[in-house]
Amino acid sequence: MSSPVRRWKRVKVDIRVKLRRWEEADSAASVMRSFELSEGGLSVFAPGGLDVGTFVMLAFTLPPEEKPLRIRAVVRNRRGFRCGLEFMDLPSASRSEIARYLGSLPVAEEGSAWDIGAGDSAG
Repeated sequence: MSSPVRRWKRVKVDIRVKLRRWEEADSAASVMRSFELSEGGLSVFAPGGLDVGTFVMLAFTLPPEEKPLRIRAVVRNRRGFRCGLEFMDLPSASRSEIARYLGSLPVAEEGSAWDIGAGDSAG
């Protein structure tokens, strides 16, 4: 079996992410840590309650910026406490900021155990 082709370069990152379901108020957001980031998605360590297909709102800041990115996403996969989130309707300014940040970091090793963007889903 061949490895899936990825649409986006992924890097391991450890950033603070505020996450809430779309229908919840900002005050309901939980703080989580990221695992990997790409122009198409983000993986986070999420203790529970986020099933595949759940729509969420993310807020996170990429150094050296001070203003957080606010991005809508959907849970595409889950393995234990790790959730793969696909960005939805990503504004071009946010995509550019993510691309700039990713360009300054090393690429994750091929064959990584965590897939946030395998096949047809972004990540």
